[in-house]
Amino acid sequence: MPIWIGERLVLLFPHEDPSSAYGRPYLIIDPGGKFGTGTHPTTRICLSILEGILREEQSVLDIGTGTGILAIYAATRAAKEVVAIDQDFEACKVCRQNIMKNGLDQKVCLINGRVEALSDRRLFDIVVANLEANTLTVVLPALGARARPDGLIVISGVPAVAQSEFLSLLEKASLKVVSSVILDQWAGFLLGT
Repeated sequence: MPIWIGERLVLLFPHEDPSSAYGRPYLIIDPGGKFGTGTHPTTRICLSILEGILREEQSVLDIGTGTGILAIYAATRAAKEVVAIDQDFEACKVCRQNIMKNGLDQKVCLINGRVEALSDRRLFDIVVANLEANTLTVVLPALGARARPDGLIVISGVPAVAQSEFLSLLEKASLKVVSSVILDQWAGFLLGT
């Protein structure tokens, strides 16, 4: 059964017929067990924020990419360059398969490792991280360090009940909240540097 993300995007599993997307843009995603199907509210939050900010010729960094949904979405839209990073080797195997199933192996660079593996000079127009709140707290400095001075950061994975506490962490990290989204008890943020 196709999964509709908003009104513009359809997620299909590998065995599904692309005609079931009814001419809408679609991604083919194999969740690979534990790495996500795109139905979780935090993923939907990130996709909806990305839909509003992606522009042509931008570079995107997806930290903790999992199945690669956010990186693949950015690559199928206007992004000129997408780098996806995950520390989990099994997640990277699933992500690599999804990148290839969507014909994006020349557009998405996948790295199995930590964000520190990137050169310090490597900056991106958009940095996205859909991670558990505890992990987000740890990587906040890296998110800001990887965004261009006029870049944007998209994050989700914070329980809505912890939103105010997380906002103070963002302030301490010198990240400005441009907007926030709450969906099914989860919070996500669009941030500026």
